[in-house]
Amino acid sequence: MKVPAPIELDFAGPVRRSRKMGGALCAAGILACAALGYDFQERLDERDSVEARIGALTRPHRSARPVDARSVAAAAAIEKQLWVPWSSLLAELESASQDVSSTVSLLEVEPDAAKHLVRITAEARTLPDALAYLERLQKSPVLRYPMLDSHELRKDDPEHPIRVKLSAEWRT
Repeated sequence: MKVPAPIELDFAGPVRRSRKMGGALCAAGILACAALGYDFQERLDERDSVEARIGALTRPHRSARPVDARSVAAAAAIEKQLWVPWSSLLAELESASQDVSSTVSLLEVEPDAAKHLVRITAEARTLPDALAYLERLQKSPVLRYPMLDSHELRKDDPEHPIRVKLSAEWRT
């Protein structure tokens, strides 16, 4: 049986480095990065020109026809309705209802965007409950000058609730 030759490990031996090979690899890496950067810039320029052409095709063409005054007025009315602060307004009305032990039920909320006015129709079990709701709305940071416009006793309902109509301005 033949005995294998011993393996000699020399961890502290001299390191043989080829400076020419390292320099060549570094130069090749720099050239590859430059080529990649150049290609990337070409692709970005191509994408920008395609987007510009698509934008030119999808832009609406202006016609020379006159604008209808009624459609302008309708658009202005819709725009005013969009400026109504619905979330804060409805959150405040619901919060006020819960603060008076939920004895008040909201029936209708009708904003007037031109005047920053909101008309509220609600029902309460008793007149003091309705007045407590009004007092709570008067402390609201969202509403200004809440007022009781009218109230009536609903005789057609077996529980005889009080229907109240309130109005207030909302703050912007």
